[in-house]
Amino acid sequence: MVRRFLVIFVAVLLVLGCQREEPDATVTAPEPAPQEAPPPEPVVLSEGFSTPESVLHDAEQDVYFVSNINGSPTESDDNGFISRIDAETHQVEAKWIDGAAPNVRLSAPKGMAIVGDELWVTDITSIARFDRRTGAPKGTFRVPGATFLNDLVGGESVYASDSGMKSDGSGGFAPTGTDAVWEVTGGKPRRVVRGSNLNRPNGLAVRDGKVWVVTFGAAELYPIENGAKGEVQTLPAGSLDGLVILDDGSFLVSSWDGSAVYRGQATGGFQAVVENVQSPADIGFDAKRNLILVPHFMENRVSLHPLR
Repeated sequence: MVRRFLVIFVAVLLVLGCQREEPDATVTAPEPAPQEAPPPEPVVLSEGFSTPESVLHDAEQDVYFVSNINGSPTESDDNGFISRIDAETHQVEAKWIDGAAPNVRLSAPKGMAIVGDELWVTDITSIARFDRRTGAPKGTFRVPGATFLNDLVGGESVYASDSGMKSDGSGGFAPTGTDAVWEVTGGKPRRVVRGSNLNRPNGLAVRDGKVWVVTFGAAELYPIENGAKGEVQTLPAGSLDGLVILDDGSFLVSSWDGSAVYRGQATGGFQAVVENVQSPADIGFDAKRNLILVPHFMENRVSLHPLR
């Protein structure tokens, strides 16, 4: 009897030992964490540009216009030009509008706006008008008292910024005290607001009838309200240039000091969405392809960055 019990006991131990040695079939190795896809590479265009200052998407024609100062931003040398880029093929017509042509006067083109069937361009103290389809000149008018017309934005009225600067004779800028935002209605300019507290107004945008401004002399974003500078939002870095307001109400702002394009709301919270871009001037936006259009002022190129 005892012998039989011992035999059964040993058999049970052997069975239990074998069970412990068998791997648990229900245990699986953990899945690797998903890797975030790298951001798409920007498209870089460098054909024929010279001191590109602004990029504007004409959505109807599906082309990009690029203003090229081609030298000094303050000198009336009549050598500025406008490039035209096919937005789909990226084919560049470098001197689509050429200041060197006998019938064109264009020295240091900067901001651009589509006004009806015309392309309007700021040029130091004047605004030049061209047929937006053919590039044919349609005339020029002066903005009295302005010294450095910069950005331009269309709408029911057209608005232009005067950054209030002139050459200091050594490659930099000196203040002129003409800092202002102008409204042009019926071809007649009217100063909306002026003063050194505007801090060299540069990029402009209009939303819901309100004009917004970013400044080259400070890291400021503010609206114009009742003929005065409104509440200021300070961005992460200064020397602000281009300004775009997206359909969701967020702002895109380019910064020379930050070498970046920032995105945020009027109430704050700006973050870089494009980084390591040198001398990003007056940016544009291609809503069809969700692209930020960046002119590199000092590098003679234009880059197209997907907005994520």
